[in-house]
Amino acid sequence: MTMNSLLPPNASKHERDIEAVISPPLSFPNRDIWNPEKCPEHLLPHLAWALSVDNWDSTWPVERKRQVIKDSIYIHRKKGTRDAVERVVSAIRGDDTKVTEWFEDKDNLSPGDFTVDYISTGTPVDGSELNKLVPAINSAKNVRSNLTKITITSRVEASEKHAALSRQAMQMRAGPWIISSMVSSSNNGMACISRQGIQIKSGPLPLVLE
Repeated sequence: MTMNSLLPPNASKHERDIEAVISPPLSFPNRDIWNPEKCPEHLLPHLAWALSVDNWDSTWPVERKRQVIKDSIYIHRKKGTRDAVERVVSAIRGDDTKVTEWFEDKDNLSPGDFTVDYISTGTPVDGSELNKLVPAINSAKNVRSNLTKITITSRVEASEKHAALSRQAMQMRAGPWIISSMVSSSNNGMACISRQGIQIKSGPLPLVLE
């Protein structure tokens, strides 16, 4: 194999001639095909197959696809451990994951049982995605362990902006007057607007303060 050919060094002239006819020039080095960060997006499914990625979804964002491929070798090396289970969930969801084994919660778990807790900070988890997580966890855990529960904690982070506006005015006219009532009101919310005014008129009409 060279920079411009996938054929082995002992390939025959006939094989190289066929390759030259049917193969368009590559626009990237061959070595990038095996690099999850540099592999062209349309070749990622083939790279995932070559590295034995157990769980794959063509609808995932490209960043998640690359992360799943990068974690595949590590997960295969650590299969059967809690670290592999946490890694496979984090690779698929991109969230913080924690595995609790039976000896860490003897009051609620039987020997061999374990639970998975993770905090969802990205896209919401629907039923179809949850059904994909269970096979992924089962493929990474050891055979004797039994998944009993998955707990999902959704965390929403958003910035708040507050605006306040105040306007005051006073208008006076000479003449007799009396105060008959006083009304005060305010609205509370993301934006707060307060308006006050005093109006005084002469004559028998009452004075209203709003």
